[in-house]
Amino acid sequence: MISVDVMPAATTSGTPQVLLAHHLKQLKLPAVLREYDKVARECARDGVDHPRYLLRLIELELIDRERRTVE
Repeated sequence: MISVDVMPAATTSGTPQVLLAHHLKQLKLPAVLREYDKVARECARDGVDHPRYLLRLIELELIDRERRTVE
């Protein structure tokens, strides 16, 4: 786990949603940006752990990229 004292200053200031949106745009992860909140709520409701939550998000990103490639 990363302690707060070694995290970049931008990570510790501002609202998390704004920073997360900015970082996901910079990383070009549009499906993660679009779906992370909905998937988080579903995973919380279903008792899904963090690794599976991340797996679901990354799978959605991959599916979205494959769809865009075909288009």
